[in-house]
Order: sequence, then structure tokens, then C-alpha cells
Amino acid sequence: MSWTRHHFHCEACEGTWLVEEDVVTADCPFCAARDVFAYRSDIRGDAAELAKTLAATMRKAAAKPAPRAAEKRRLRRAS
Repeated sequence: MSWTRHHFHCEACEGTWLVEEDVVTADCPFCAARDVFAYRSDIRGDAAELAKTLAATMRKAAAKPAPRAAEKRRLRRAS
């Protein structure tokens, strides 16, 4: 599962804060200004999910013969 961290900046009081939930707007915790929009979001994948994807990609790559080896086999069969 991935997580999202949103960065907020309140123009009314110049306060900044982070929220690690799935929200797009939040109320300022400093001056209670309503509906402050996130100016930046960081989306990160879960380490286990990324490791599974990488392992699957590496298995696929290992199963394929290298281009030169395949070419050599083709030439040997042709002769």
C-alpha cells in the first residue's frame, strides 16, 4: 500500500504543516483558516510492493536469452 504526504501553507498566518492522509484541503491548525489547499504532495509506494515488482521484472529478464546468445544459436542452427 502506498502513502501520500501533503504539504500545506496557510497564506493568512504563514503557517506550514504536513498531513499524511488522503485529503486535498485542510483547515489551518494555527489560525483555523478553512479549506487550505495542498501545494505539494509526495507519493511513495510500499517497500514490499516495490520489491515484488522488481523481483518479477528480474525474473522476466533472466528468462529471456541475451540477444547475442540467441543470435549465436540461430547462426549455429543455420550452418
